[in-house]
Amino acid sequence: MEAREPFHRNSFYSIRRAAEVEIVIKRSKFIADAAPADDEDAANSFIDQVKEEHKRATHNVFAYLINEQVMRCSDDGEPAGTAGRPVLDVMRKQGLERTAVVVTRYFGGIKLGAGGLVRAYTEAAGKAIDSAGIVKKRLHREIFVRVDYQFFGPVKRELEMASAQIQDIAYGERVEIRCLLPVGVNIFPVLEGVTAGQVELEEGKHCYY
Repeated sequence: MEAREPFHRNSFYSIRRAAEVEIVIKRSKFIADAAPADDEDAANSFIDQVKEEHKRATHNVFAYLINEQVMRCSDDGEPAGTAGRPVLDVMRKQGLERTAVVVTRYFGGIKLGAGGLVRAYTEAAGKAIDSAGIVKKRLHREIFVRVDYQFFGPVKRELEMASAQIQDIAYGERVEIRCLLPVGVNIFPVLEGVTAGQVELEEGKHCYY
């Protein structure tokens, strides 16, 4: 029996890039770091990195959400439910996946109370996510297109019109274009038309872009 590829959804929301923000509430400093994380290993690596950078901090609260089945949060010594869960809730309310956030607290000497902590960690996480930016990641298929040089211009133009993301162009005996094409777009008949059938197309892996 032929092996099947894993099931993929066509899109999801995540953050665009890593970001860091800092807020001060009643002399306590909250530093929120957010980063994309494709899986739990990436999330834990990011969390460990931030913890190492702020190993003298009072708390390094974290949460990550890979998907609705894979998520985790930690209060890191703050009263139960006042820190990690609010950070996770920020991600869930914004519909994010594959995202990790660490909120570092340097205690300023004034206690905030349970409600104050929830508000502080919620605000810090939200500002970090806003700074990182939210982006819709769409499922793409990697394809390799090989054509003679005379067809390079028309082929490149058709790929761009089909919203293909060109990743690399190799100039050898023929031109090879490596690109990412949105899943569901059938570009092959179009490329056959503009090259009089003189095109080779090889499919690669799925990825989100």
